[in-house]
Amino acid sequence: MAIEHDRIVQALSHVLSSRTVATDRRGFATVADAARAVGAALDVDLAPRELAQLARHHRRFDLRDDRVRTRLREGVQAPDILYHACTQAQIDKYRGQGAVRLPGGRPVFLSDDENQAWRAAHRMGGTPRVLYVDTARNRRRKLRLQRSRRSGLYLARSLSISDVLNLQPAFAEQLSAGGIPVTLGEDGRPRMALIRVTRRSGVTWEVAKGKLEPGEPPEWAGVREVQEEMGVDCDFEVRCLVGLVRYGFMAPGGLPRLKTIFLYLLDPRGDMAGQFRPSIREGIKDVRWFTPAEACAAVTHSSLRPVMQRARRLVERQGA
Repeated sequence: MAIEHDRIVQALSHVLSSRTVATDRRGFATVADAARAVGAALDVDLAPRELAQLARHHRRFDLRDDRVRTRLREGVQAPDILYHACTQAQIDKYRGQGAVRLPGGRPVFLSDDENQAWRAAHRMGGTPRVLYVDTARNRRRKLRLQRSRRSGLYLARSLSISDVLNLQPAFAEQLSAGGIPVTLGEDGRPRMALIRVTRRSGVTWEVAKGKLEPGEPPEWAGVREVQEEMGVDCDFEVRCLVGLVRYGFMAPGGLPRLKTIFLYLLDPRGDMAGQFRPSIREGIKDVRWFTPAEACAAVTHSSLRPVMQRARRLVERQGA
């Protein structure tokens, strides 16, 4: 009976996530349609009331009156870094088994909020730890993540130790800061300045940014990097912190790093027109003003795109 139960759960999850049955905009299908589709898939006679009973008591599904949906969205794209709450004792077990895997086939929960992960880790009763999972690397390896509609947490069956940055030897965090100057264009609408950079992977439009000097506050570093990379003499006032950008990378020598970038909106103190002298030695070929919408379209780095959308919303709401 347990095997049959599991087969029904898997089949129901499949017909709902693959849209084998008609669903509304919130992902709900009628229980009757779902029962017919699951019955056809398993070649069994499944009554709607039997399916409703199963869905009512299974955490994978939402049941609302005569409609059902899966709480998990399959194959979602996650941020480049996710956070796994655990204890030091669990980490020792992960190392011993060579993977982040929980007993009994339970899913590994991942959060996109580091603070949330730390709060969860402190409730686990041991020495709290949070692991930094490099999902960008996992995506290249075709890792399938699910996401709970109810909690917002991501779920994975297991994770390779090699994709957990702070379980690697010689791991370190690299702190950087950057800024986006904002001004008014001739049409009275806001403009945002970006740099054009040549890298091994090609030429891209990016935010001016760089590493913090020892003891340097992130706000100061953001202003300094804009002045150096864009080649401007005017000073800037920090308007606000847009957010943090985080992603994993390998430093020379194959050293694992978690990069954290503090990104600010900057207001020029004075006129910036015609003042750009891009830093050629930094590989910067050009500096240009963009409308907020153009700036979001120009920046293609996956880790920067969410924070650029937030910057756009802030600029369009606040003006320049």
